[in-house]
Amino acid sequence: MTATNITTHRKLIRISGTILINKDVEGVFNFYANPSNDHLWRTEINKSTLDGELQLGVTAAEYSYLSKKAPNNLLEMKCTQFNKNKIAIFETLQSEKFYLKSERITNSLPDLTTEITYKLEFDKNIVKFATGISLPIFLISWKAKDDLRKYLQQLKKYIEKD
Repeated sequence: MTATNITTHRKLIRISGTILINKDVEGVFNFYANPSNDHLWRTEINKSTLDGELQLGVTAAEYSYLSKKAPNNLLEMKCTQFNKNKIAIFETLQSEKFYLKSERITNSLPDLTTEITYKLEFDKNIVKFATGISLPIFLISWKAKDDLRKYLQQLKKYIEKD
């Protein structure tokens, strides 16, 4: 059984966002594709670590603040697809209670500009776990999309400041 097979009976939230960053693709990818940098642009992340170099098969441990009920929730994810300066996909391990998949995509454009796309797919039940309330999918999606928009703006500011 693969990580993607465990999603068949779960209600998943799927969101994505794209932004342009005025830096070369290599520098952008090295920072953005590495989950250990997520705490610098995603406010819910307390800490993320990798068990090796950023490459296919590396495992990321992500500690995030979901709520007062879950202030340091741990999700372990494996890099299931990796193509340097193009894409890094992380999916939760089969042992995880909740499914999450993040796709970090970069595309080199002229004039040292990089287009990044962040796609996120997650089990809606993680919200119920964190809040104790079963919220409708449209509300979770709306909040997640709004957060993603803010995160991408923060990522852009952080990368472009150097």
